[in-house]
Amino acid sequence: MFTPSINLDRAADAIESLSPEHRQSIHLAYYAGFSNEQVAGLLGVTVEVADARLHDGLVSLREVLRIAA
Repeated sequence: MFTPSINLDRAADAIESLSPEHRQSIHLAYYAGFSNEQVAGLLGVTVEVADARLHDGLVSLREVLRIAA
């Protein structure tokens, strides 16, 4: 049975399990709506580093959610 609060809690816990760099990159790109170039500028890193943080953070997030499922 689908329980939204349990799924939201699980998602929040999964996001909290990420490193601060991954969590911040994902927040800026997906919640705040910034482009990868803007994320890089806001974090003071190259676009390549911003891309890598987003990619690695999403991979980790998927792994944590898959384990928690």
